[in-house]
Amino acid sequence: MRYKELSRTIIAASMIVMLSLSCTQPVHAESAADTTQSTAVTEPATATTESAAETSTVTTATTTAASSARKYVVITASNVNLRSGAGTSFAKIGKAKKGKSYVYLASKKAKDGKVWYQIQYSSSQKAWVISSYSKIETKSSNTTVKQYVVITGSNVNLRSGAGTSFAKVGKAKKGKSFVYLASKKAKDGKVWYQIQYSSSQKAWVISSYSKIETKSSNTTVKQYVVITGGEVNLRSGAGTTYAKAGKAKKNAKFVYLSSNKAKDGRIWYQIQYTSSKKAWVSSTYAKRVNNDTSFSPYLTRTITVKKGSKTVYSEPDAKSKRIGKVSGGAKYTVVEWGDDGKTTWYAFNLKGKRVWISRYDVTVSDRFRSIPAKDFSDGSVPMLYLSPSKQPKNAYSFGNTNEQTQMYRVAAELQKILENEYICTVYTAPTNLFLSLDGRALDAYNRHADVYLAIHSNSDGSSSKKSYGAVGYYQPDNPQSKKLAENMVKEMGKITFRQGNVKPNVVNGMPAFDGTGYSDVRDPAYYGITSILAEVEYHDNKDSAKWIINNPNKIARALANSLESTFQLQRKS
Repeated sequence: MRYKELSRTIIAASMIVMLSLSCTQPVHAESAADTTQSTAVTEPATATTESAAETSTVTTATTTAASSARKYVVITASNVNLRSGAGTSFAKIGKAKKGKSYVYLASKKAKDGKVWYQIQYSSSQKAWVISSYSKIETKSSNTTVKQYVVITGSNVNLRSGAGTSFAKVGKAKKGKSFVYLASKKAKDGKVWYQIQYSSSQKAWVISSYSKIETKSSNTTVKQYVVITGGEVNLRSGAGTTYAKAGKAKKNAKFVYLSSNKAKDGRIWYQIQYTSSKKAWVSSTYAKRVNNDTSFSPYLTRTITVKKGSKTVYSEPDAKSKRIGKVSGGAKYTVVEWGDDGKTTWYAFNLKGKRVWISRYDVTVSDRFRSIPAKDFSDGSVPMLYLSPSKQPKNAYSFGNTNEQTQMYRVAAELQKILENEYICTVYTAPTNLFLSLDGRALDAYNRHADVYLAIHSNSDGSSSKKSYGAVGYYQPDNPQSKKLAENMVKEMGKITFRQGNVKPNVVNGMPAFDGTGYSDVRDPAYYGITSILAEVEYHDNKDSAKWIINNPNKIARALANSLESTFQLQRKS
């Protein structure tokens, strides 16, 4: 356990149920025919052996401030059979016309190797459709998040099709980016990306000399700072020594940007003061709240009042008006959260009024809706979010270094491996994003992340300092999260210099912190993202610390292997 991590602030944001879809049905028999093939040829200057074969396409992704990004299955053939299971031996339960879309639930590979998608066929019925006649899209109603293909080679050939037998349509310089349209995986394992070459022309480029990146046009889910004091000074920096930037009246609401701790220990919030000007306000006179009064549809949070009677307040602040008391053992559903710069507060409805109670006066029970399993064996492009430790004060017992420094080294190696060898998009959180306060999970959601991997090293807090081995913390309502934790521990066990002695080494990450759980496990689940907290070794014994420092490549490779085996990541070659 990470004993030096004293507290975690909860992040939650509103996610509204998606566009409703009608379900008219209508049919066609499945076919095993491949869609596109070409002969493998050796490309001289700028490419390796290239060929094309059947695979699925992944289209541009979008998300919005008011609704969560969600995957849909879109029918691409004239009329397609929908079945009760993943295979043609299962009963037909309906038909779907070309262009019809359904909420995507899961993927499964049949015995013959074909991939099937599970869909929400109607409000009460699920169904399966073969991937040969459908594709996965991510949709919402407003802000656009697009995937791009960035050229990594020098003067790379662009072709009219996925193979060197197709005509050259142009060349692209290193660093040039194009809107990503689709992927094709060849029988020899080579992958090609289709791009929007010009406003009227598409082209193909081999993945060996390009990579996929995700870019967002703005922040799609926002948090806010509400002024609780009378007339509060806003400043140009996080502290009273900075110049005044303006004033804000009680109940004024601003978009929250970040947090910072001043030298006196007080927390300050950075806000968007005007359309062009940022400012800072002390948390003593402000509260930070989520976008809406509801949590995500993946979570229901219940609080139980601790023994004895506890005071409830009008605001998330012990200095605000006292509303009354609630009895020990009473249970309430959380409808909003806030913080006073020191701790988290929960709001609930009491006799028609919204009241606030400190997290120290309650225990928390989270019930998560199961997150749909993710399978990328169909050639779809996952977004993998890496969250290395932001704990520079966790000193290593060897090497005059710390947890943050070493875990960012591991993350850098892991990102290289993933981008160079797999079909995926990877993003590593910068150090200025706190584990919870600024919301790495929120950032991951806004970037369309499918998987959230927190990378840490461990400390057992004992005087003996003789704990060894990896420990994986998982989200218990997500079987794939547990599988990833198991695979991570297994892969790390293959490379460590000494057998692990910590049992259990695959652990439910939610009982910690009065039931709120580790934020790296809990917060991504709010947004429907599969996550684990990977503690790769113990840094408070010298031999383990030395091993971590000397082996970031090995650790990164083990983490990559665990991601591949859990999510069926597809290799580029």
